[in-house]
Amino acid sequence: MVREFESPESPFVCFMDTEWIQKITIKGHAPEGASRFSIYLQTGAESEPDEVAFVFDARFNYGACNNKIVTNCKIEGAWQTEEDGDCPFPFNPEEKFKIKIICDEDSFKVKVNGETFLDYEQKLSCKTINCLRIENDVVLDKVKLV
Repeated sequence: MVREFESPESPFVCFMDTEWIQKITIKGHAPEGASRFSIYLQTGAESEPDEVAFVFDARFNYGACNNKIVTNCKIEGAWQTEEDGDCPFPFNPEEKFKIKIICDEDSFKVKVNGETFLDYEQKLSCKTINCLRIENDVVLDKVKLV
């Protein structure tokens, strides 16, 4: 079963069944002056849940971060160590992007604009994830769950 959402509002919150969700595609852009946008795969729809299996945080100008991708997870209410790697920053304000997150048994594989971007090792079971949340400075054109 494929679920598609055209031009959804941000924050976007969608419950999902990880028994069948294997790919998440997000198309949109960050507006001029964006600070950051965030994609969460989590348990529950709250803005601060106890369990977040994966967060992809694109930081244009947020805190001490400029043009940096930060990934993380939250286990039993505690954020773990942020990972930022040495990934190039693939986003520019007002430029369209396509992010694809592929959920497999032991990692989240992220592609940006068709290019392999990063692998994030799962620290929580994918089976605990039941919600996708996208928020902050982002204009969404389409969200597709396959």
